[in-house]
Amino acid sequence: MRIDALTVPVTRTLLLGALPKAAAQFAAQELHPHAVQAPTPAPTAPAMPSVEMLVTLAMNEAPIERRRRIARDASRGLDMLERLHQELLVGVAAPTRLREIVVWAQTTEQPEDPVLAQIFHDIDVRVRVELAKHDIEV
Repeated sequence: MRIDALTVPVTRTLLLGALPKAAAQFAAQELHPHAVQAPTPAPTAPAMPSVEMLVTLAMNEAPIERRRRIARDASRGLDMLERLHQELLVGVAAPTRLREIVVWAQTTEQPEDPVLAQIFHDIDVRVRVELAKHDIEV
């Protein structure tokens, strides 16, 4: 089968209708055959996060990380109480140990989880009792 009625402009119009993205490039080349095409811009690097965003992310720690931090704080408090107890069995408690316990009692925060809060409260009460025995108030 031979088609004689199709001319170049008709064929081009049909093809341009079928390929809309290619149409703009083809038409630009048709209008300016000797023009140099602008290079495609290279993909840009992702934007650097702002300081505000980094601070916000740092403040919003994951619940798992928060529980781990609280568990570490509670464990540290228990370890200090154990060392204090060992020092008292041998003789007199070291002043540095008492200062460490005071700092721990002042800087730790209460957890929001009720189970952890109860455990933490028990440790805190024991710390305050030991400090009261040495006439130290927190």
